[in-house]
Amino acid sequence: MKQLLVILGCFLAFSCNSQKQGDEKLIGKWESSLKDSKTGSPIEKIVVEFTKDGKFMQYVGEGKMQNTVESTYEVNGDKIVTVEKETKEKTEGKYTVKNDTLTISFEGMENKFVKLR
Repeated sequence: MKQLLVILGCFLAFSCNSQKQGDEKLIGKWESSLKDSKTGSPIEKIVVEFTKDGKFMQYVGEGKMQNTVESTYEVNGDKIVTVEKETKEKTEGKYTVKNDTLTISFEGMENKFVKLR
C-alpha cells in the first residue's frame, strides 16, 4: 500500500511538472519580424523567449528602442496560451515547431520564427 502511494505521488508530481513546462521544443529564443496586421509587411524585429519554468518574454525593437513584455505561458495541445504579467491579458495562438522554425498563428496572421543559437 505504501509503495502504491509513493508511485501515485511521483506520477502526480511528474504530470504537474510536465504540464507547466509545456513543449520542450519551444524552450529557447526565437527571432522574427513583427508584421503589419493590414498589409502583412514586416515592421520591426521581435525576439521571443520561452523558458522551462513557464516564462514568456517578448523583446520588440532594437537598441534603446527595445521594449520588453513579460508573460507566462502554457501549452494546451497545439496552442500556446500566454498571460501578460502587467495587464493580465490572456492570448491564445496555434503553433508548430519544425526543425529550427516556430510558426505561430494568431488572429489570422501567421508568423515564422527562427531559433537563435
